[in-house]
Amino acid sequence: MGGGSVVRQWKRRFLQGEPESSGRKKKCAEARELVRAFGKYELFRVERGKYELIKGGVVVGTFSDAQVDRERVLFPLSRGMLLEVSENGVRDIIAPEKAMLMGLIASDGSYGFRRTVHSRGKGYRTDYRTEFWSKDKELIDVFNNSVERTYAKVPHHYVDKRDSTISSRVYSKDVFYDLNGFELKPEPYEFNVPRGHLDDEGKRAFLRGFFSGDGCVSEPEKGGVKIWFYSKSKSGLEELHQTLKDLGFHPLEIIERKKRKGEVIYGFMISAKEHIKFIEEIGSYKPRHMQIFEKMKRKKTGGG
Repeated sequence: MGGGSVVRQWKRRFLQGEPESSGRKKKCAEARELVRAFGKYELFRVERGKYELIKGGVVVGTFSDAQVDRERVLFPLSRGMLLEVSENGVRDIIAPEKAMLMGLIASDGSYGFRRTVHSRGKGYRTDYRTEFWSKDKELIDVFNNSVERTYAKVPHHYVDKRDSTISSRVYSKDVFYDLNGFELKPEPYEFNVPRGHLDDEGKRAFLRGFFSGDGCVSEPEKGGVKIWFYSKSKSGLEELHQTLKDLGFHPLEIIERKKRKGEVIYGFMISAKEHIKFIEEIGSYKPRHMQIFEKMKRKKTGGG
């Protein structure tokens, strides 16, 4: 995945290197309540309202909050990440909010940096930028809110007077390196799905974000509805295809289409039998998509 910062965080937290002496569990009068045990890991609730994760008698993490489910425990980390502990081990996963944001950027967004000579002629200045484009203000609002909740950054807006496309931009080195650590967009018009860091909820959120930007819902004159994923990135589309299969969908085969000027795009459709499943589990934030989806659900339930 190329996420150096994520890997280092994982190693520090889970003793892939030498444990620090300060991590040794100390005997004290503080009350501890065993909440859950997963293999070599034990989760305790301590008296001051925090949680301690212990492995082999060593405290490997102290957390102020935890989501305890039947099969796993989730701990909130920084920048929209979660720590998952289960019988299968431990891993960092991307929270749904951030996964959706990454899906938006993978579809109609980008990140990068530009280095220029300093205005005074001494040294260089590096500007980092992450952005998302759309003509739908509703999608821009979704992007902005997710950026603020995930990174505590406020985007700037620019409007292209030629076609009214809105560009929402975040000027942040931290955001750039965080996304680049997952190799979300390794090259222009290419993207990756960080499946190794997504649970099922995260996969649905990523797909929802991507479909909102680069999805298509068409209503042919002959009737019926077609739900499409499409992209210039064949490898990225193949990862989306597999992600849907991970969630129990049966997407149709990927096909190649040539547009004007010889441009090639790739796409696949959602089976008509799984349209309602797609609407209920994935959906979209794009207003036009949502209108058609609501019409389809009403028809399915006999609501007209």
